[in-house]
Amino acid sequence: MICGSISAVAQGRTLPQADDAANSDIVVTATRRPLSGQAVPASIDVLPAERLKADSINRFEDLARVDTSLQLSAYQGETQLFLRGIGAVTFIGGFESSVAVNLDGVYLGRPTAVAPALFDVERVEILKGPQGSLYGRNATGGAINIVTRAPTDTWHSDASLTVGNYGRADVFSGISGPLAKGVSFRVAVGTNNHDGFTRLYLGRSEDGHAIIRHAEDQHDVTARARVDWDISPAVTLQVSGDYYRADDRAIVFHFAGPGYANNPLFAARLATGEVGGYGSRTINTSFLPYNQPENWGVSARFISDIQGATLTSTTAYRKTRPRNLDDMSNSTVLGESQFKSEDSDQFSQEFELRSAAASRLRYLLGASSFRERNTVRNEFFIPFLATYLGGSGSADCCLLRANGQVNTDAYAVFGEIGYPILPATILTVGGRFGHERRWGANFLDFAGLMTVNQARLAPVTFESFTPKFVLEHDLGGVGNAYASITKGYKSGGFNVGSAQNTPYSPEEVWSYEAGIKLRVTGHSTLNLAAFHYDYTNLQVQDVDKTTVLIRNAATAKVDGIEISTKFEISHRFRIEGAGTFLNARYSRYTTVNTKLPQLGVIDLSGNPLPQAPRWRGNADAEYDQPIGDWGTLHIRGGASWQDRTYFSAFKDPLATQAPYWWLKARATIIPARQHYRVALFADNLTNTRAFTNISLTGDLDGSRALGNLAPPRTWGAELSYTF
Repeated sequence: MICGSISAVAQGRTLPQADDAANSDIVVTATRRPLSGQAVPASIDVLPAERLKADSINRFEDLARVDTSLQLSAYQGETQLFLRGIGAVTFIGGFESSVAVNLDGVYLGRPTAVAPALFDVERVEILKGPQGSLYGRNATGGAINIVTRAPTDTWHSDASLTVGNYGRADVFSGISGPLAKGVSFRVAVGTNNHDGFTRLYLGRSEDGHAIIRHAEDQHDVTARARVDWDISPAVTLQVSGDYYRADDRAIVFHFAGPGYANNPLFAARLATGEVGGYGSRTINTSFLPYNQPENWGVSARFISDIQGATLTSTTAYRKTRPRNLDDMSNSTVLGESQFKSEDSDQFSQEFELRSAAASRLRYLLGASSFRERNTVRNEFFIPFLATYLGGSGSADCCLLRANGQVNTDAYAVFGEIGYPILPATILTVGGRFGHERRWGANFLDFAGLMTVNQARLAPVTFESFTPKFVLEHDLGGVGNAYASITKGYKSGGFNVGSAQNTPYSPEEVWSYEAGIKLRVTGHSTLNLAAFHYDYTNLQVQDVDKTTVLIRNAATAKVDGIEISTKFEISHRFRIEGAGTFLNARYSRYTTVNTKLPQLGVIDLSGNPLPQAPRWRGNADAEYDQPIGDWGTLHIRGGASWQDRTYFSAFKDPLATQAPYWWLKARATIIPARQHYRVALFADNLTNTRAFTNISLTGDLDGSRALGNLAPPRTWGAELSYTF
């Protein structure tokens, strides 16, 4: 599916039809060679900047509203990604995603680095299915490429101001142009601000008035700069850097239910205060939470033309430092708090040699290295444990420290060769060999009282080979068809900050996919893909008493069908839609539910994978209404629906979200002879209340159901200017 923006009239000229751009002009790099989106022999969604704006996509999590194969959720600063049912159910620091996210070709190793990446972008490419050959480790579900806006050879500036409910005030400004002959730059700065979606009730003052504060607000700043230098006609250097920080209360737990309520002492502690309700945007708390992440990175890319081939070297460093504190009690008396942080240093280097675009023999050869050092802190203050431990209920008694370090050194060589075996048919064969070494430390204790686990995690080595076979056939100008067999690989590793010192194993996916991409008429398309996955050694997470466990499930199978279409009813009216059927289930998995140990070993065969609703669909319609000779009114509306979603491998009814709809609308005024646009928008029109994830906590705090709610109804206006 290729998603494009819609035609617009601006600056006194008619811009290219978005359908044309989407189907032929947008060149994507998801397969590491420039191709139009419709020519990529894989299932891919391409979301250009205009489409992101038209659908009011401001956060990374919003991408799930326009891609029916994608599930996204922000959980305590971690971005949880699931693509076609494959993802990582986790709420602990140090774990890694099963969907690789790349920012301008640089892999973002920390899920906490993903959230601020959707800034000043040119397009987002969502490449579906295992990508072990091209992207290596941790791409079992697929890959998401974020491509930011590049410098320009002529002066260009753009700015926007967005205001709305909840006190929203977002400001953005960017400028690009030439610095000297052969040298160009772009600088962009933005800040996002709005009041909290959630009420925090802290009890009552001495005069009996309720003390109310708010959380889920946003106050951040992001900056990005890039310089391109054409050193010679054959050599270009691109140097870029970005910075992000926030200081708000954006991260809180919402309480989905009492769960198993299996600790009466914890419940009694909470009852000494005022306990809040469930499924609500009002949370009872004993203190104010905070969220203070800081991320930054730099990269340098050399691009050289070597007798028609292209040699690229990409060197990058990233620093990722999330930091947050939250009350996990839902009571005006403190039952439990969580402090969470990571301190990650990531260095990567990649070399790539690619054949010329016009070459009959297409080849890609490469080598990469990845180094990360990450210190993780997950600390829980649980004062009611003084009853057990004989302390005073102060930090020196009841602070559970689940901390550790995890280090990674990974290396890989990869390549692929494509050749036309028939006049209209190309066979591509590729593969990647990866070698990595991981080690670290575990530290789990009750501060100053009891050490549960303190261990050095001895180095462990993982090796992988992930082949790729693709057959693509040109249908003579009306489209193309493809069939592929690919393998994905997710690294094994250590469960830091736990009592588990043995490593968990890698997980692997074999994918079998066939698809067809058709141009029905001049501006209408129809894309269809069907796929089957054999999924082994799934990495699953569970909470057992005081510790989080990561274990390898046996096997799973995923079958699915995706369809997307775009039709131009007239030169003013266009519609598009997409749908996904997904049957993602465990095929062989027996384990013990730590919440219900009395049931013994349970056979989970047939249970759906977490975050894998069976049916999802969306539809959008847009209409251009000329306003005399003055300009155009562009109207766009959309609706999406998803089936029931389970968040637990046990298909637990205490951790599920019922089916729901999501509606949005946007109207844009586009003057014909001006440089500005004015838009009115509304998102979540029906104010749907839906959980994007739910986890059941450990036994110490009663195995309650905690999660995150999707944003409420938001609306506002945007003024943008381009010159």
